[in-house]
Amino acid sequence: MNTHLQKIKEYLRSLSEIIKILVTRFYKIGTGETKLTRDFIFLFASWFSLLIFFSFFILAEQNPFRLLVPFQLYSYPSLDHREPIVIYISNGEGEQIPIHRKVLKREETGDFIYQIVGEVGSPPYFDSVEALAKDGKLFSPKKLLDIRFALKQTWFVEKGNKLVIDWNVQILQDVMEKYRLPRTKSDEADTDEENTNTPVDTITYYTGGTETGPKEPEEVIQKRRSLAMESTIRALNASLFENFKDLKTIEHKFSGEGNPVYHWDLISPLAIRP
Repeated sequence: MNTHLQKIKEYLRSLSEIIKILVTRFYKIGTGETKLTRDFIFLFASWFSLLIFFSFFILAEQNPFRLLVPFQLYSYPSLDHREPIVIYISNGEGEQIPIHRKVLKREETGDFIYQIVGEVGSPPYFDSVEALAKDGKLFSPKKLLDIRFALKQTWFVEKGNKLVIDWNVQILQDVMEKYRLPRTKSDEADTDEENTNTPVDTITYYTGGTETGPKEPEEVIQKRRSLAMESTIRALNASLFENFKDLKTIEHKFSGEGNPVYHWDLISPLAIRP
């Protein structure tokens, strides 16, 4: 152990002597006692340039030895395999606009339809493109219902001109009962007209309320649920028509039945290309 300490002390002593010599030499050069030689100027410029060279790489967090490997100076660009598709977003009040989103497009038709359903129910991006409608007016997109897990089966009939979609009614009911959407402008206006002193309920908008919180009438809740589902179906129909150019008609079935259930009076089971 003592031998290691002695070696460390010797190294530190030699390093301090070298530093003293350098400091003395630079002091004499600065005061003019010693004249600069070409050898000193060359060595000083070389080491200083080398220090700056490695400093740039350290600041850029890059490996300087990559210069020694051919074709490694610039990183290869990452290839984006996503393709743009048209998805319609809604403001929850009947208005909707088309936007472009990049996705890893599925090859199978059934998988691609499932992917479109998921994109329609995904949260909006809230960027400048999705916030402006075609006429330049502000557009406030709302989160639609995520009903992709309720998709049972899809098939084409009439030589691919008609698409039939069968939904699981039980899963649709669960989504509508558990999912919460923000209150629309029309709802806020109705509330203000009824009672301006009523506190805004941010927890039970699309639910039946809690044990301690306020509860809205069942008719109002059913109407909002039906409106949310109707906005989702309309956005889905528009997205499918946009991505399948030969498609002319879309028919929705609910657990094999052609008529909507669960007080879905606003939902039309049949959609025709506009």
